[in-house]
Amino acid sequence: MEQDGTRHVEADHIRVLDPLELDRVVLTLPALNAEGDLGGLVAALRPAVPSTRQIADFSLPECLAAMRDLGIFAGSIKRHGAEPVENVPGLETAFLSLGARTGMIPRDTVHHYVTWNPPGRRERLYTGDQMEILLKASVRRSLPKLTAAIDLCEILHVLDPTDIEFTFKANELVTLLRSMEDAIESVLATVTPEFFARTMRPYFEDFRVAGRSYLGPAAAHVPLALIDLCLWASDHSDPAYAEFWEDSAQHALPQWYPLYEAWPRKPSVVTRVAEALRVTPDAPNLEASAEAVSRALRSLVNFRGKHYTIAKRAYTEELRLYPVGSGGGSIALLDRIMTLTRDNSRLLRDSRHGAGGAERHVGAK
Repeated sequence: MEQDGTRHVEADHIRVLDPLELDRVVLTLPALNAEGDLGGLVAALRPAVPSTRQIADFSLPECLAAMRDLGIFAGSIKRHGAEPVENVPGLETAFLSLGARTGMIPRDTVHHYVTWNPPGRRERLYTGDQMEILLKASVRRSLPKLTAAIDLCEILHVLDPTDIEFTFKANELVTLLRSMEDAIESVLATVTPEFFARTMRPYFEDFRVAGRSYLGPAAAHVPLALIDLCLWASDHSDPAYAEFWEDSAQHALPQWYPLYEAWPRKPSVVTRVAEALRVTPDAPNLEASAEAVSRALRSLVNFRGKHYTIAKRAYTEELRLYPVGSGGGSIALLDRIMTLTRDNSRLLRDSRHGAGGAERHVGAK
């Protein structure tokens, strides 16, 4: 299993690949989906399924591109009411082999559907609708920023809040998180709740591989929970959110698996900064570090408020087709995460103002 392999693979390298020779066939996918042509979908996918021997000869980028293309057809088959591996011979074996080669789950993820999906004339699309393209473009802009944010979080974990480098890195993190606000605002402006709830959401439904169910390539599986774990959630979360990110972790890139394991056992940045403010309030650079972390938390609160607005509209009783979101979370969970983020922002603010906020318990792990 190539656990760390995707870290060094350039997205552009994967996007140009067509190892299953589906470039032309995949262009028919929106029409097949619009017609609900389950038989046509199965017939289009069946000859493209690679053998175990073929997969063994693929490079890692070719494996990722192959999973991308098998996955979008499989998700379409599930959307029209059938289990893909039960209807396409060899598909289950191919999924398992590709998952083992890449160190990822045995189906496509948001990284396959967005990051490794070529934009333009070769773009793999479920519907071909302009709103699907715009929704993907928003996530495509966000994922590299989130990846860079996680790299910064790794650095923040080992720096002291009084270190000037901590201050610099925390301010860099603020800039990256604000890009998430821009991305969600573009979704609010260009993608209607009706389109997401009625048209896109069904394509992200889970299907079974080797007896286990795996959710589809939803934007809900972007690694925002890792940033939460670094900043506040490792010791100020609650069981509902912990269950959600523990499930989401399996949809992540392999290089992030160890972080999902390690960070919940470390004190959060909020805890470390609040403790430093309590013990050494006049330490050099500490106030500047605390201000940067406070701004990072405010950015997360702003993003979550906008995300909550979109989700609440899309999952009204009149619109929704499913009781929970594409990532498996409910509206109530989104509200709870937003509240926890806001509480931790307030805790740090109170610590900075000497109001005893560092001692306050805002959530149970």
